[in-house]
Amino acid sequence: MRFSNAAVVSTILFLSVCAAELECASRTPTASQATLPLHLGPTYPTSSSLATSAEPHTVHTQCEVVPLGWGRDDAPQILKAVELCGNGGTITLPAPYTYTISSRLYMRLTRATLNVHGLLSFTPDLGYWIENSHRVEFQNMSTAWIIEGNDFIVDGGGWQQGGINGNGQAWYGRAAGQSNQYGRPISLSIYNSANVSINNFAFYQPQFWSVWAQDSRNITMTNIYINGINTDPAGNSSNYAINVDGIDTMRVDQMRLENWTFHGGDDCFAPKGNSTNMVLRNFTCIGGGIAFGSVGQYPGHPDFITNISVSDIRVSQKIDTKYGGAAVAAGAYFKSWVGVEMGNPPQGGGGGTGRVSNVTFDNLIVENTTQAVYINKCYFKVPAQGAYCDTSTFEFQNFNFNNISGTVRTPIGVNLNCSQAAPCRELKFSELNLRQSKTDKTAIAVFENAQNVFGLSEGTLMFSH
Repeated sequence: MRFSNAAVVSTILFLSVCAAELECASRTPTASQATLPLHLGPTYPTSSSLATSAEPHTVHTQCEVVPLGWGRDDAPQILKAVELCGNGGTITLPAPYTYTISSRLYMRLTRATLNVHGLLSFTPDLGYWIENSHRVEFQNMSTAWIIEGNDFIVDGGGWQQGGINGNGQAWYGRAAGQSNQYGRPISLSIYNSANVSINNFAFYQPQFWSVWAQDSRNITMTNIYINGINTDPAGNSSNYAINVDGIDTMRVDQMRLENWTFHGGDDCFAPKGNSTNMVLRNFTCIGGGIAFGSVGQYPGHPDFITNISVSDIRVSQKIDTKYGGAAVAAGAYFKSWVGVEMGNPPQGGGGGTGRVSNVTFDNLIVENTTQAVYINKCYFKVPAQGAYCDTSTFEFQNFNFNNISGTVRTPIGVNLNCSQAAPCRELKFSELNLRQSKTDKTAIAVFENAQNVFGLSEGTLMFSH
């Protein structure tokens, strides 16, 4: 049964082309510009603070949307479907349709399912998105799409099928290797939400970070495919796909990520401050590793990352001679800003405090990364900060690394570069087999300000049975 924006047939709605474009615009909503707050201070997500916004009013139980076609903006009619069916209902964007998204999206879902079996194609209108995307106060960023709510499912219909086409090549060429350009939007942000399930979802050429999760709890994302590679030969000597991350989190508790394939130009997974109780399993990451941070960027805003379990992870560096690619610092990478603040985020900061603790890596395979494990106490963006590498008071402690193998591009397989002001503590290693990719020689470990390290010592060859 089908339905235009002007008529209702039973409980199943079918949104399609309006008789007149102006008439359609008069009946369908647009998303007001929103801001996701930074909330400086030692805050954590709690169940009482999540998803307190007014719930959408249920009108029908099923809404199905087909694209308007001819490049017309489908965002308003998709938002209308969410308004009608986003509380206890199901919204379906069927395959094999492509939906033109020319304006920002903000939707609230409560006990609802959003089936994105087609592709949401975000237009490469850089001027619009720079000026009109939703704002993200963390690092002065922006996002094209926000979902907020409780007990909802987002499903792409199958592996490498439904999801987002960010048309990111326009953004990659504009950035041309420049990090953190203002107005470059995150593809999808999960905000102020609880009990979220995102399955079988694909991101083709995301504009910036693929996913940002903030102020939320109990999120599961399985069978996620992300392809954010540059296809412009002008980028053959650099990383045009810079800042194409998989997922970044802040103030998120209880997250499970399973069965991911990522090919981008930056971090595959990067928890920021107050990301707790997370499980990652079965990841293939090309172009970026599992990166904790950056942390310690904001003075007066302690970052705590704790209880993170990572297993069955493969991290590779692959730089194409025609299209370029990203150098990968490590499979497991921990990066804290120096202890002296300079400049303003995103390209400045430092002096923040906090702790990363209770982190376990099981079965990490690296391929041609700079190192396999790297703790970096000297992260900065303002060149003058390089003189303050031993000033960070950020703490790294209670890490376990089991069965770490593969190849590295340097003689160093494990690099524990910790701060004199806050030495790393309680680091345990077992079953290491790391070789240099060019010479096939066994890699070694180097320490600086690392205390209570078990399973290897400085200069140890990275090979054990």
